[in-house]
Amino acid sequence: MSELIQNPYKPKIKLQIGDNYKFVNSVVKDYNLNTVCAEANCPNIYECWNRGTATIMILGDTCTRACGFCAVKTGKPSWDDPLEPYRTAMAVKKMNLNHVVITSVDRDDLKDDYGSSIWAKTIEEIHKNVPGCTVEVLTPDFKGDSASLEKVFRASPEIFSHNVECVERVSREVRTQSNWQRSLNVLRSSANYGLRTKTGIMVGLGETFDEVLKTMEDAYYVGVSIFTIGQYLQPTGKHLRVQRYVSKTEFQDYKKFGLKIGFDVIESGALVRSSYHADEQARLIER
Repeated sequence: MSELIQNPYKPKIKLQIGDNYKFVNSVVKDYNLNTVCAEANCPNIYECWNRGTATIMILGDTCTRACGFCAVKTGKPSWDDPLEPYRTAMAVKKMNLNHVVITSVDRDDLKDDYGSSIWAKTIEEIHKNVPGCTVEVLTPDFKGDSASLEKVFRASPEIFSHNVECVERVSREVRTQSNWQRSLNVLRSSANYGLRTKTGIMVGLGETFDEVLKTMEDAYYVGVSIFTIGQYLQPTGKHLRVQRYVSKTEFQDYKKFGLKIGFDVIESGALVRSSYHADEQARLIER
């Protein structure tokens, strides 16, 4: 067994629990909701919840896929909650959010539309009940089904996001049940529909510097305007190992390149995740 690689660029994670953290935690529990912050062991949970933000995860807490990087549990989902879209909107209203990120597990078991009707209903309920709040969605690929995607598009989220997660060469190992080109096509469909489109990747999974640049170019040319890059951190011993830790300088180089080729917003840093500072990104775009 190979030795674990030490991280020479280990970032500091703030572990403070303030009043806002307690408030967000209580709202999530009161409305019986899941968050990717908790389910995926996000390192930014303390910072984000203390800022009064959270990423709500709909359609249950059990994923039908088993990606090598993800801490969300996998198995046979038992979720059956048609009132979840309304409760999600009520939680967003109680938290008094100006911007919310909604994500979900993959629901390949829902053969009719892969859960996209619940996605659309959730967006619609938030727009109806919290009209001052912009909605960012971070969706699965819905198996590339155009009808399912269009249900989400028609609900008019202010930002549509779907992550390619990594460079194409390592995608088969990282996401065994997904397809990199299919993910790129999802992004292309969103941009062609006229939605502000976002994607992100992790680094430290065996990719090269040039492959990251190529991935950024591929995303830009299909219409993506917001791009995020963060360091992959192994959530448990059962998940993929970190192949390398990326320096602050390299993250800065990625950001410079992304802005140069034309992205409106690019977040690049060790602790950057899809939803990290998403509310600030939304404000930048609205200017």
